[in-house]
Amino acid sequence: MNENKNTNPNSETTPPGSAAMAASWSVILGGFGLVSSCTFFSIWELPAGLFLGIAGTACAIYSKQGKPFTQQAQLGLILSIISAVCGLLMTFFIIFMYDIMETNTPLGQHFRQVFEALSAPRQ
Repeated sequence: MNENKNTNPNSETTPPGSAAMAASWSVILGGFGLVSSCTFFSIWELPAGLFLGIAGTACAIYSKQGKPFTQQAQLGLILSIISAVCGLLMTFFIIFMYDIMETNTPLGQHFRQVFEALSAPRQ
């Protein structure tokens, strides 16, 4: 008997493989890293964009698995690299700012005044 099986590969309901999940995580981590790198509040904290960008890049590379990058993995790789670069620049800015604050230059005094004004308790 001839059974009527659906041979269309698009109609199968298989869960996504590890490569597709890694590509999805790459986009998510790259996006969160980019958002956290661009917010003002991450200036005073550890720049998470650097770490999220590195993790997103690793996920994008893992999703390749010997095949060409998918479009989702390419997007995740681009977002993750931009996030890591922004996080690295933010890290260098924080190091530079704290080094300048220790000097007695006008810029160091200005940074100290701004930092004291932002950290003072509000009445």
